[in-house]
Amino acid sequence: MISLVTGGTGYFGGHLVQVLLDAGDEVRVLHRRGSDVSRLPGTVVLCEGDITQPQSLEKAALGCDRIFHSAALVKNWAWNPSLFDRINVEGTLHVCQTARRLGCRLIYTSSFFALGPTGPHPVRENHQRATLSYCTDYERTKSQALQRVRKEIEGGLEGIILYPGMIYGPGPLTQGNFIGGMARDMRQRRMPGLPGDGQQKITLAYIDDVAAGHLAAAEKGLPGRDYILGGPVATIEEVCAILGRLLEVKPPSFRIPIGVLKGLGWVSVQVARAAGISPQITPGVAETLRHHWAYDSSRAAGEIGYRMRPIEEGLSEVVRYIRAFAD
Repeated sequence: MISLVTGGTGYFGGHLVQVLLDAGDEVRVLHRRGSDVSRLPGTVVLCEGDITQPQSLEKAALGCDRIFHSAALVKNWAWNPSLFDRINVEGTLHVCQTARRLGCRLIYTSSFFALGPTGPHPVRENHQRATLSYCTDYERTKSQALQRVRKEIEGGLEGIILYPGMIYGPGPLTQGNFIGGMARDMRQRRMPGLPGDGQQKITLAYIDDVAAGHLAAAEKGLPGRDYILGGPVATIEEVCAILGRLLEVKPPSFRIPIGVLKGLGWVSVQVARAAGISPQITPGVAETLRHHWAYDSSRAAGEIGYRMRPIEEGLSEVVRYIRAFAD
């Protein structure tokens, strides 16, 4: 089986590449010029290109059986917000059209953000957004990309859509590794308090489970099917309590109102613009922390054998990584 992976140089994509190699696939990775490919195994076929450049994408995909599309702009903020549209929406459409034209099966890595915020009780794949407003450009464009992919599938694309929960685990502390960053900040006593009342629920998805779920979906999922690849649902306060116990530090108990966080986010963005740096928090991130993001992965567990790691076991791996590499 020949598989092309977009986003293979990223936090999640690197784990997915290894899962595919372990399964015996010939793996090609589409990467942009200048990307760090040093962490990729030597058996990977490197294909220079970009999902925003259809010709380079088609060249890389020619002869492939399936395309795992996990590339995205995963950031809290960008100087030019149109980059989110160009990469997450237009780039995804290019991948869909290429897969359809070449007859490849597409396994698309969407996001729980595309399904929208929830109440405190976990929801399933048919969840309908309660609001048309979005907290961040990332959430907005992942939602718009999802609609494009669904339309392509209706038009004949052999595709499967996957919605990972909040991916966490050992690995680089990128903006997409929210739990890893939280663990680092707690270890360094740099987390001043909990957002809001700390009772907002999030769906944690251990990175290796999500990568294995992608392979299972590719092999067992029916075309047109979609699956939530989540895991345990816990409040932010509960996650901090477990991390505090594992790190042997006192978890934060102070509560920071969401309105205050949004104000701090506005200031942080202004400072970032003036200094030419990335903001530590934005109003959109603060608004995201206002909501529950609780999802039910029972369809994936029942239909493709998706397995979910217990939260304490997964967070133990995060803490082990933080202690070894993030001091």
